[in-house]
Amino acid sequence: MSRFQKNTLLIFTLLASVAYAPLYYSIKNVIKKESIPITLETPETVVFFSLGEFDSKGQMSDPRTIQLLLETTHFQFQNTTDAVYLGKHQELSPSKQSRSEIILNGTFQWEEKGIKFTPKLRYVESKSTTTGNPIFVKYEERGKLISEVQSSLTHLVDETVRLNRLIKRNPQWVFVSEEEILSESEFVKLSEYDFNVNSESRKTVLVSLNLKTNFTEWLKFKDRLEKQTEDNLKEIWKEVGSNPKLSKYLRFQVAKNISHFYFNKAEYPKSIEYANFAKREKESSKQVFHSDYADILSLIGKCLVLDGKKEESIFYLTSAKKIYETLGLLNDPEGIQNSYFYGLVLFDVSQLELSVYELSSIQGKLGDVYQTIYLDYNLAQTLYRLGRYEATITLLKEQRTKIFEVSIPNFDIALQSLLLYGAAQYNVGNWSIAKSVWESILHAKSTYAIEEKPYYRFALFNLSVLSRQRNYFEESEEYFKQYVKLSPYGQIEPLPTTVNFEIGKPIYPYTWNLTNNGLFSELEEKTIRSYTGRYLFQSQDEEIRARTYENRLEDTNLILDDLLNPNAYLSKSMLVLRKSLFGDLKLHERGNQVVFLDIGPALNHPEYPGVTSQAVAKHFPKMEVVLWELPGEVELFLKKVKPELKEKLYAFSNIRILSADGVGDFLTEYNDPKHWILRNRSIPNLKQKTIVIRAANSIDIYEPYTKILPHFQNLGKELKENPVLYFFNRSILLKPKGKEKFILIGNQSIRGFHHNFQSLDRNGEPPYSILPFSISEEVIP
Repeated sequence: MSRFQKNTLLIFTLLASVAYAPLYYSIKNVIKKESIPITLETPETVVFFSLGEFDSKGQMSDPRTIQLLLETTHFQFQNTTDAVYLGKHQELSPSKQSRSEIILNGTFQWEEKGIKFTPKLRYVESKSTTTGNPIFVKYEERGKLISEVQSSLTHLVDETVRLNRLIKRNPQWVFVSEEEILSESEFVKLSEYDFNVNSESRKTVLVSLNLKTNFTEWLKFKDRLEKQTEDNLKEIWKEVGSNPKLSKYLRFQVAKNISHFYFNKAEYPKSIEYANFAKREKESSKQVFHSDYADILSLIGKCLVLDGKKEESIFYLTSAKKIYETLGLLNDPEGIQNSYFYGLVLFDVSQLELSVYELSSIQGKLGDVYQTIYLDYNLAQTLYRLGRYEATITLLKEQRTKIFEVSIPNFDIALQSLLLYGAAQYNVGNWSIAKSVWESILHAKSTYAIEEKPYYRFALFNLSVLSRQRNYFEESEEYFKQYVKLSPYGQIEPLPTTVNFEIGKPIYPYTWNLTNNGLFSELEEKTIRSYTGRYLFQSQDEEIRARTYENRLEDTNLILDDLLNPNAYLSKSMLVLRKSLFGDLKLHERGNQVVFLDIGPALNHPEYPGVTSQAVAKHFPKMEVVLWELPGEVELFLKKVKPELKEKLYAFSNIRILSADGVGDFLTEYNDPKHWILRNRSIPNLKQKTIVIRAANSIDIYEPYTKILPHFQNLGKELKENPVLYFFNRSILLKPKGKEKFILIGNQSIRGFHHNFQSLDRNGEPPYSILPFSISEEVIP
């Protein structure tokens, strides 16, 4: 009640005291009621504490007893109300560690007749420590240790609050009941429970103990929860959901665990069902002023969002945000993710300014670079729709830097961001850049199967709009026809008369994933897979396995010649590729400081043994060319190939022959001197060299993808400090120096890649093409 309202009531009171006495007392009671202070849980009125480590003093010690008492104390503290127990300090996130005001720990000392425990309290801010009165428990009464340790620690907290006259509410502790105090034998047996071993051996201890306390029941269910299968979780819930005698903490944790299980399976209604149960357990425990309660509200909100019920989610996300904010945990990982979802929901309900504020508030806080890349895209989407085009461009440029830090320019998020980047450039007057960016997305179809992707058809739509704005009506119509042809029925947008580009929508967390731990994008993987395992090596005749012909792989020589020739006229993409591979071109004249590994060069061919490798050696006389062939094929070469053909090959002083498995461990195969056939020639040193690898109609078509993927991983790891250019079948891949990941950057023409017949025809294709957006973080027009 405001001061004005109280003064008004006082005036009426004076009048009422004269005119009507009952009214006087009625108004007096209202004033008294409104003047009573309301006690609320706020950060200023409750203690935030965590549990530190228990250590020991003296020569004697029992680590298992210490561990057991730490775990039981942790379990009991979970039930505390009128305070915020954050958990074990060492296991907390940095934001929770910094939020903890006091850390409780203690020291054990094994004496002749019993165990002494000295409780300690450390202030996080001042780093000072307070020591409480020690307790002593005889060995024959050690079952009381669980309750005695907790009591000593809680007493220390209560006394600290009282003696320092802190304006804090007294925490409401839950202690071990008399019935649950263990005997000496039960305590000794329970201390055999090793929290660091597998669940089967732990289960044996609990079964042999045959003891039912809140703590042991929690241990049993905790072990059972490790088996994350639906049938197992249903069995657990039958026992937990219908048993109110179990501790509320246990019921909460089980419901929360099952809710997360269904959340990860994207079964959101089921996840909400169990999350609501967990929520009710916290409410009945009077623990709503806690991060656990906020986590559950946030989980329900996220489920509703991902289930398409975004407006319903706002209440839960907002409530969770308010709790995180009040607790000072907005920067906790769960608080950050809640803000992330909340910001995206605000976008979907057209609260763009609020969305920008919310998403901007978590920039730089996600930790994971992949999540940060998606956040940048989502924030750029919001800025674009607010008409802040310059800010959109700046943010997407920063995002490109991160994209190349982790080598993912061919991932969906990178290509989707290019679509948005082009639209922003158009709106600041750079229509030619927009056109070039969108055309580069279309040209990528010669490198990988991109036509089924939404951003491919959106690029067609945008080019149609742009062409119409530039009065190129026939071109606009052609782009639009292709867009209609590729778009699913019901998703076709009519061509607008004004500038209105298709730029996609924000992308929620948990709706994207990285294949193969981020090694290849979906587009890259499909392309690599399309070559592999097409033929069985052992089922083919020697002549077919060794099939080759002159000039078959001349396109490889052309691209290398362009890169190494200082007088070649190159596109910006090729200039960037040259710099990435060779740096100072003068050091690499005619292939100097370059090692060329030709895997499966048809060394056993009766007329043209290793002819394509010989062409490389001839074109680049200073390049060290290694013919990497299977031991069986090398043996056939040595036995069957005519001496004059061998001598012709040996005449190239820069040629070496390596008899080894092309998909074996790289350094093991390469560094074994026994694998090198020409013993009078040195093994090429790879240190500080540029490495070029080619696999054309060899491991690329004979080996399955399950061997090719580890092959790329192994090469990336072993050649991390080398720049590597890999011609894998028709695809061209780059591994920059200092990176382990290969990037698909382009392709060669069809020339020479017909497995069952000889042809030098390129079918109208250029010798090679390079994707400009896969080479440089700078968007190359």
